Amino acid sequence: MTTINTIEDLIRVLDENPEWVEALRSRLLSRELLELPGKFAQFVVSTNKRFDAIERRMDNSDRRFDAFEQSTDRHFQRIEDTLSYLKGAHARNAAIEDSPDIARSMGRRQVRNLTRSDLWGIIDAADVSDIPANVLASFRRADLIMEATDPDGETGYIAMEISFTVDDRDVVRAVRNAAFLTRFTGRPAHAAVAGINRDDRIEERLASGEVFWHQIYDEDLAAE
Repeated sequence: MTTINTIEDLIRVLDENPEWVEALRSRLLSRELLELPGKFAQFVVSTNKRFDAIERRMDNSDRRFDAFEQSTDRHFQRIEDTLSYLKGAHARNAAIEDSPDIARSMGRRQVRNLTRSDLWGIIDAADVSDIPANVLASFRRADLIMEATDPDGETGYIAMEISFTVDDRDVVRAVRNAAFLTRFTGRPAHAAVAGINRDDRIEERLASGEVFWHQIYDEDLAAE
């Protein structure tokens, strides 16, 4: 017969008889406490499922937001492109309106602004076999080609590129078109650019006199 007098005796007996532990636990603990580990495990599983569902909904929301953001970006880009086109068109109209003053500022007198048909005639009369078709097309689409006379009455040309913000690309095209006009016609031609703003990187070329700068003012773009 097992005699238990101390707590140490009880622990020893329980160690020697592990099946007694469960019986003792059943007597000492309520059913709620006994079922708690299983219920907690179920709670963890249920909670994980809920978190998984929330995470999936958040992923779906993120994807919808990304799609919305991309759509919005495309929409604003189209608006920006349209505004850029309109601003450029207004700047070109203002510069063409100012063409007599531009010629005078360059020490010349305007004779006329050349049309696309005039440029075709110049190209047709010249040897352009070494010039790529896309480059010639760009020349024909010049923003403004002006025929003008110098103080001695000699006829020449002014090749102008016009943008809301003038950058190096405009300068390069203006210089190239002026060189083409001299090559095709044998007459002097000068490069010019006009705009509301200008890129700082073209300042050196403007300062050198390689290209003439014409300032367009905000009020020049206002509708009458």
